[in-house]
Amino acid sequence: MTSQVLPYRLGQAFGKTEKLNSEKIIAGLFQSGVFVSKYPLRANLLVTPLPVEGVPVQVVFTASKRKFKRAVDRNFVKRRLREVYRKHKLPFYQAIEQKGITLAIAVMYTGSELPDMKQLEKSYAVLLKKIYDVLELQSGE
Repeated sequence: MTSQVLPYRLGQAFGKTEKLNSEKIIAGLFQSGVFVSKYPLRANLLVTPLPVEGVPVQVVFTASKRKFKRAVDRNFVKRRLREVYRKHKLPFYQAIEQKGITLAIAVMYTGSELPDMKQLEKSYAVLLKKIYDVLELQSGE
């Protein structure tokens, strides 16, 4: 495999390069980023250059320790969030690439009960539409 091949084009995997782990970018997400929400999800967005070349979006997933005391439950929620993101990422990546931007996102689960996959997918679809709208407004300015 050459370095020219982008990791997300190899399939629907959610690889290491797509995970956001830069502390500076994460801090910027929560300080100056824009947020959109659709219960039980909330997403903070920040248009910024990413440390990894060729990846249009990097994401971090969170679940509240206050609402989910057991780490097993928090990990379960984050696993579900990653799966929903992974399933719907290709059209999202194509839209981001067409705009010519790179984006950092923090997806947070704000509900207090363990999520149902169908309900999570519906909420994510609405959240994705809101993200598109916010990006359209930002690119229009």
